[in-house]
Amino acid sequence: MNKHRLWRMAGALFIVLLQILMCNRIALWGVATPFVIVYLFLKMPSGVKPHLAMTVAFFVGLLVDLFTNTPGVYALASVTVAFLHNPLLMRIQYRDRGEERYVPSMATLGVWRYALFAFLLTLIFCIVLFCVESFSFFAPAFLAARIVNSTLLTLIVILVVDLLTEKK
Repeated sequence: MNKHRLWRMAGALFIVLLQILMCNRIALWGVATPFVIVYLFLKMPSGVKPHLAMTVAFFVGLLVDLFTNTPGVYALASVTVAFLHNPLLMRIQYRDRGEERYVPSMATLGVWRYALFAFLLTLIFCIVLFCVESFSFFAPAFLAARIVNSTLLTLIVILVVDLLTEKK
């Protein structure tokens, strides 16, 4: 196993632990929770086979579910985002890359296309997570507020992390 793969696995473990131990306990104004776990699915390489991406996403989501006492909610949202990763990326990229594999970033997609891609994946994750978690539509305004605010907070966190970690 090379150093690069080991660092990526350690970073993924750190993000999962950060989500479990810290981010799930944050609720700004009672409606905004950052989901840094979306960053893992956002940074999946473009050519990953859907069944492999969904399997990894399922186990990552299940790990978060086990420690946050949310039976299957994160797993479902994670698998949905992993399933839609490549189709969304193909629609958003600005040129045909053929068989080239790349990791979505501001450098590979451009700032606005990357921000749009991050926004769409985060929005899908939040919609699935909150709709399944609430399991009712009795308070649609509160549900919409949670989805919108959590999406925006997560998007800000993801873009800041990307700006800080991007190689110049």
